[in-house]
Order: sequence, then C-alpha cells, then structure tokens
Amino acid sequence: MLGFSRCLMLASAFLWSIVSHAEENEAELLFDHFAPALVQIKSINNESNQKSSIGTGFFVEDSGYLVTNYHVVASAVQSPEQYSLEYIDHDEQTHEATLIDVDIVNDLAILYSTQKPSVYFSLGSKAPAKGADVYSLGNPHDLGMIVVPGTYNGIKSKSYYERVNLTGSLNPGMSGGPTVSTEGQVIGVNVSTAGNQLSFLVPIEKLTKLFADALQLKNNDIQNKTLIARIQQQLFDNQTDFISRLHSSEWSFHQVGEVSIPKEMGDIMHCWGDSNKDQEKTQFIIATTNCSLESNVYIYDNFRTGSAKVSFRWIQSEKLNALQLANVFENNLKSSFFNMSAGKDDVSSYHCQESIFANNNNNTAKGVSCIRAYRKFHSLFDVKFSTILLQDTKQTLVAEYALNGVSQDMANMFFKKFVDSIKWN
Repeated sequence: MLGFSRCLMLASAFLWSIVSHAEENEAELLFDHFAPALVQIKSINNESNQKSSIGTGFFVEDSGYLVTNYHVVASAVQSPEQYSLEYIDHDEQTHEATLIDVDIVNDLAILYSTQKPSVYFSLGSKAPAKGADVYSLGNPHDLGMIVVPGTYNGIKSKSYYERVNLTGSLNPGMSGGPTVSTEGQVIGVNVSTAGNQLSFLVPIEKLTKLFADALQLKNNDIQNKTLIARIQQQLFDNQTDFISRLHSSEWSFHQVGEVSIPKEMGDIMHCWGDSNKDQEKTQFIIATTNCSLESNVYIYDNFRTGSAKVSFRWIQSEKLNALQLANVFENNLKSSFFNMSAGKDDVSSYHCQESIFANNNNNTAKGVSCIRAYRKFHSLFDVKFSTILLQDTKQTLVAEYALNGVSQDMANMFFKKFVDSIKWN
C-alpha cells in the first residue's frame, strides 16, 4: 500500500504533466495561428548583396506595418546608401520593407510592406499581471521560428531605461519579435537577454506610442522628413531628461577617509565600492566608489550613448614620500578609468583643458575637462571630467565622471552639482 507522501508525489507529478501538456498545446496553437504574421528581418549590404544583420519582425493590425528592434535595422538607418531592408515571410518569400519611424531610446523600429498578411498581431491595451504566463516568438540564430514560454515579471526596478523582466530564454535572432499573452496580444517586444532564464522586453506602452507616431508620419509623407533629425531630437530629449533627473534627485552621502562623497545618486545610478587594504604589499591604500546607469542607447556598431558613470577614489599612504605620492595622485588624475568607444566617423577628437578651482565647500581642486562632439547629431557631446583635491600631500580624493551624448547646458549643470557634492571634513 502506498504511503500518503508517495501518493501526494504521484498526484503532483500527474497534475504537473497535465499542466505542462496544456501549456505546450497552448503555445503550439498560438504559434500555428500567428506564423503568417512573423517574419525574419534582414539588413542587406548593397555591395556584397549579403545580409549584415538579422532579427525578427511581426505585422501589427491590418495596416502592413512591421515592428522590430532599432538595432536590427540600425545599419540601414545610419547608412541608407549602403544598406537596404527586406524580410522573409513564413512561405520563404522575400519582400522589400520600407523604414517608417524609429524610437532609438527604446530600441524600436516600424517598417512598412505592401504585402499584407492574412493574420496579424494586436497590441495589448495593458501589461499583464506579474507572474502571468507569456510566450516569446522569434528566429534564434537563423534556425527558424520558435516559441519560448516565459513568465512576466513587470518593469525592471531601479533602472532609467524601462525594460520588462522576463523569465525565459531569448536568443540572438529573436530580437524584435513579439512576446504575447495567452490571448495572443502583444505585451512587449524582445530586446535582450542576460542568460540564465533572464531576458528583457520593451514595454508595450513604448510600442503603442511609436505605432501611433508612425501612422501619423505615414499620413504626412515620411519621405519629406529625415530619420536622423528625429533620432537627434530623441537623443536630445533623452539626455535632457536623465541629466535633469540626476540633478534634481536627492543624493545620499557617506564618509570615506577625510571626505564626504555621494553614496547613492538617486534611484537610477547604482553604486558599489571596494578597496585594496587587504593586499599585504600595497604601498598605498585606495578605496573606490563607482556609480553608473546600467544601460545605454545603441546607435550603431560600437557607438553607444545615453550613459553616465562616476568614480571616487580615496588615496592615502604612510609608506610613500611626498614626491612618490604626488606621482600616484597625478597618474590617477590623468588616467581615465572610463573607456567611451566610438569611431572617428562618429565623434571628433577630445579637446581637454586643465584648471584650478574651488567648490562651494571651499575645497580647492585641480580639474581636467575633456569634450568631443558628435558628427551626425549636432549639439550632443561626450564629456569626461577628472578632479583631485589639493588639501593634503599625504592623502587625497580623485573624482571622475563620464557623460555620453549630452548638451553643453546639461553637462554644465551636472558639473556644478558633482563638484559641490564633495566635501573635505
């Protein structure tokens, strides 16, 4: 005779098999129904006539409009003379696609095709409840369309760039595909993965807004507008918002050595710390605090923007003489810890200047400011700033920040709050 625990285990296993089978059937039905509305997007290099990037796209409403990620079509946006767009439908037929509009900040793009499918997706009117079952569709690694079950976990917390946290395995090639509810309505757009069943979606609200904008643009003849100008405005509005939020947020402070510095910089900059004090042979102690936005905005290849990074390094020594320490201090001031990569076609060279200044706390410091301009997006710059306090020859603070894609006004506003946040006690 089976014991109660054994019976319970068997019953649980039986119920789980029923649930799993039901989920598989539901996923299969969804996939079979919406297959004609799913496509593979290709960016084609016009010289080689070969694909340079691939992703997933999907038809929405009955309008002939296709949705995908901006990063899937970025080459065609930035270099339209060199790249063109096409898609392959579920019957393996190739069609041309016209780029209508993009939301570069939220990594979305709207395309148009004269070939309208018999089936299309509808946009959900609201996000599902946390814990709801959802299904992501896409073409991973160019292996064919699949459906991946997952769990909706709401908007990622403490992040400036809003993304839905999805428990599920998105893979390269699924970018731009839809994630749908059990009713088949789109609740987000596949965008990235962090591995280990952790993936991210663009929220449905971002797509709903872009889709409405795209309809308006098409009605007003998009050919008379330039996407680069729209992207520049999107980038400008984005940097104005995130620098303003950093400036207006309440910064908390803590004591490191002889100085008071920010411990947390609002709710969108994450900070962490470390030191080398446990290293036996070290000649000087350095305690670091680093803060950053966790995400950025993809523009093209290795060119990204919309980020902010901050570093504080408290340095002291009883072993080095004044000349040796001065050399350590100077090297820390001049050696930037932040690498902001971009090509020479994307940005100008850095122009730097050095100065001595005092902040509102009457602390004297030496600072090095560097700035470079964006070539396509006028009025946007990358800014790096390093400063060192001059209060003591045995110990000091080296502080540094890097801002990507900001206007001069926003850079000046952040500079003022940053230098005044440092206080020698």
